[in-house]
Amino acid sequence: MKTNSEAEISDIIEKARLLLKSVTQTVVELANEEDARLLLSRAVECCPLHVELWLALARLETYEQAKKVLNRARMKLSKEPTIWIAAAKLEEANGNTAMVGKIIERGIRVLQWEGLGIDREAWMKAAEAAERVGSVVSFLPPTNTIGICVEEEDWKRMWVADAEQCKKRGSIETARAIYVHALSVFLTKKSIWLKAVQLEKSHGSRESLDALLKKVVTYRPQAEVL
Repeated sequence: MKTNSEAEISDIIEKARLLLKSVTQTVVELANEEDARLLLSRAVECCPLHVELWLALARLETYEQAKKVLNRARMKLSKEPTIWIAAAKLEEANGNTAMVGKIIERGIRVLQWEGLGIDREAWMKAAEAAERVGSVVSFLPPTNTIGICVEEEDWKRMWVADAEQCKKRGSIETARAIYVHALSVFLTKKSIWLKAVQLEKSHGSRESLDALLKKVVTYRPQAEVL
């Protein structure tokens, strides 16, 4: 019997995953909504470890039913971050913004308890992706993730770099949220206030700039340049 290398096995798994994702999308596109729901309900019973099936089913359900679907998915896929992300987006889409941060925080705790290393960069990319589709609250402010895997002495440097990179990529809300969090930790750091003000001057409104400048006067009254 031929023994495949780890790389070959990983490649096979990835191809199978992409095929399943394609099939799932085709089912949703070709079937009417009720038929697609029935097909996917059966599919998650037969293939409970395929996250694409759960997510596709949740998208077809009502708010209350979608919550139940995602809760079932979490029980089957306790180490899958995208389930928690979908749950947060669901709450935001239904106006329950107060629940979003709680879900993300709980998700991170559960994933860490499961022994899954939290990929800080992946969560940041997810925040930017959420912003691009208009899901502003789901990862903002990303205070749950931006300190992960960063030594405390590097927080200031890393957070400013993160925000500036987000700004360059057009992820203004994500950059703004990073500065909000950074300033909550480094309340008197003039350099961070300057960066935050520059962001508002170039991408914010007059109102948002004025609000930020009022905070500057409170916390950095000697900073004449601000």
